[in-house]
Amino acid sequence: MIKTDKIPLFPINLAILPGEKIPLHIFEDRYKKMVSDCLKTKSGFGILFKNKDKINNVGTKVKVVKVYKKYDDGKYDILVQGEERFFVNNFLKNNNLWYGDIQYYEEMYDKLKKERFSFVLDKYLKLLLTLNIDHDIQNEINKSNSFDFTKNILIPNDLKQEFLELTNEEARIDFIDEFLDTVIHKAKNNNLNIDKGKLPN
Repeated sequence: MIKTDKIPLFPINLAILPGEKIPLHIFEDRYKKMVSDCLKTKSGFGILFKNKDKINNVGTKVKVVKVYKKYDDGKYDILVQGEERFFVNNFLKNNNLWYGDIQYYEEMYDKLKKERFSFVLDKYLKLLLTLNIDHDIQNEINKSNSFDFTKNILIPNDLKQEFLELTNEEARIDFIDEFLDTVIHKAKNNNLNIDKGKLPN
């Protein structure tokens, strides 16, 4: 059964993936109230990648996991974490705040063959070790889905949005596999010097 919902929307020039944590500074009145209401009701809001004047229909519902600071004028410094991907069926506006009639994606992570996931994970781990990237290898071994590969890696927002919009787990794993091949190719042919904790774009 496809889950539907109606949530407040926060169009901004960034994309967030399920499981990812991002700090936000909330300063506009409409979004200060939105965050305040979400904290009171323990509910979430949707982040949509806004590139210039274009707002994407595919986004991620987030929850506030930490309030770093609430200012006297109602501004917030918060940490949010991505939860579920969604598609906006209909945009609505109320009191200068956008809302969306949304439907959540059914990820069905278990539909991907374990052998396929293990193959890509093994390639990823070997790359980290080869390039001496400073990651917690034990934590990396415990990855369980495609979005886990994007944690702790700096990815341009347009590329992140492209990844977010891929229809299923198999397509995302194929995307990661091709990306890893590109990195490996660059490393072999250009004697790539990579900063710790970062993979090239």
